[in-house]
Amino acid sequence: MKLAEGNVAFLDDSPHLRANYHSLREGGVATQVFALYVDPSLDSYTQLAQVLRQIDAFYQQIAILADVRAVRSKEDLRIARQQGQMAAILSLEGGGCLRGRVELLRVLYRLGVRGVGLTWNDANELADGCGELRGAGLTRAGRDVLREMQHLSMWIDLAHLHDAGVRDVLRLTDGPVMASHANARAVHPHRRNLTDDVIREIIRRDGWMGLTFHPSFVGPDPVGVDDVFRHLDHVLDLGGHRHVGFGSDFDGTSADIPGLAASRDYRTFAERLCDRYGQDLAQDFLFRNFEAFLLRQLPSTSLL
Repeated sequence: MKLAEGNVAFLDDSPHLRANYHSLREGGVATQVFALYVDPSLDSYTQLAQVLRQIDAFYQQIAILADVRAVRSKEDLRIARQQGQMAAILSLEGGGCLRGRVELLRVLYRLGVRGVGLTWNDANELADGCGELRGAGLTRAGRDVLREMQHLSMWIDLAHLHDAGVRDVLRLTDGPVMASHANARAVHPHRRNLTDDVIREIIRRDGWMGLTFHPSFVGPDPVGVDDVFRHLDHVLDLGGHRHVGFGSDFDGTSADIPGLAASRDYRTFAERLCDRYGQDLAQDFLFRNFEAFLLRQLPSTSLL
């Protein structure tokens, strides 16, 4: 989360923060997941310190706003909808800061984190990421963390995890899983994209998949909005009408798709979705599918 770096604030309408307050509001975004990400090459103590700073920035700059609600439970989500607030949810992108300890996972849960991706592209104490040449699955600590995530009703994010780790997660769990920002490997063979078997399993488990706008995950250059639709069409062919949406990754990309460079672009993107798929399906992709996933996954209340 760039807010903790001190160079930009959530209320700044800055191109350096593409999911800033003004951009989100102009794009009509009703729910935003704020990912806690730190450089995985840092030592685990430094990673944890930076994650805590990012959580503090979330509550000091985002959750404090009158028209934003920090969502930690189904009840919080219900109140946000009643009051017309944007739902803001914390997730952890890469579990290196946990140092393989379920105690630290529980602390982050108490601070409002509701989803975890075990790795970024590299390996850590929990598992190998998709960029690790060794290609191993979950470690013993990773299995312990996974078990505790299920106990806490935290969502399990498959994005960035090596295929071997994905297989372990699917073997060790039987509930919903999600992929916050990934595309279809059958459409574009990138290691960050998901195989058809994994996408089918997400669908079977009543999970959710967020298509990402990172050009290198979408297709070869030049990439346009129609190339994103190719991935969407493929997921629909697999039966994912109720389990697919968009995990843009606006502030995690190094390049842009023309017309999809910031969250404010969702408004015109939504018009194109309606023209292509009809208003009802477009609303499923843009809002209802992820909303339904949250209502299945979030705990009923924030109490432990």
